[in-house]
Amino acid sequence: MALADTRFLERLIGREALERLIQTCGGLSIAIPKRLPLSGPLVDLPLPAQEALVRYAGGTALYIPKCDGARREAVHARIRAEYNAGARVQELARRYGYTERHIYNILGRLPDPERNGTLF
Repeated sequence: MALADTRFLERLIGREALERLIQTCGGLSIAIPKRLPLSGPLVDLPLPAQEALVRYAGGTALYIPKCDGARREAVHARIRAEYNAGARVQELARRYGYTERHIYNILGRLPDPERNGTLF
């Protein structure tokens, strides 16, 4: 069983297909069939991605990492971008299911002084 290099897989099958693969198989070792699958976790991927995986690793098993840290950082980057585009902390907290305090931590800044120094 080989650990999948996510950067290589992204170039091989594309970002969207890799995200789908990590979402469905992250943290698991999956057997890559020698021929296109008729069922299993790879069937949800676009056909070109399936073909590329079969060519690359057909007949072997790949461990697909969870990539929790990368996914979390992607969400945090989206939050920072939305904040910089004018979204309010309260909106972001509701949208992403975080507390306002956590949003402030992601943004790397203190709460607004208008809130009397409190976070709640």
